[in-house]
Amino acid sequence: KKVRVVLNRKEFDRQILHELPAPILDDVQKQMEGMAQVDPAIKVYRNDDRERGNVVATAPAKVEQAHGVLNQMLGMVVV
Repeated sequence: KKVRVVLNRKEFDRQILHELPAPILDDVQKQMEGMAQVDPAIKVYRNDDRERGNVVATAPAKVEQAHGVLNQMLGMVVV
């Protein structure tokens, strides 16, 4: 027999991203902020105003083009 699993996305997001003892987004934000210290132009902030929170990192285009810092940061995050 086939089994079908359906997740309640809203509850999953709430429980996994916001209510764990050490929430995933807190850990990701901490990692990103540590990596962002290489250049003061890199900004990291949390976007929790939606049903799905996220961590945002921004850098001026010239910094990203010269060094690829955002791609490197994303590649180094460990969840």
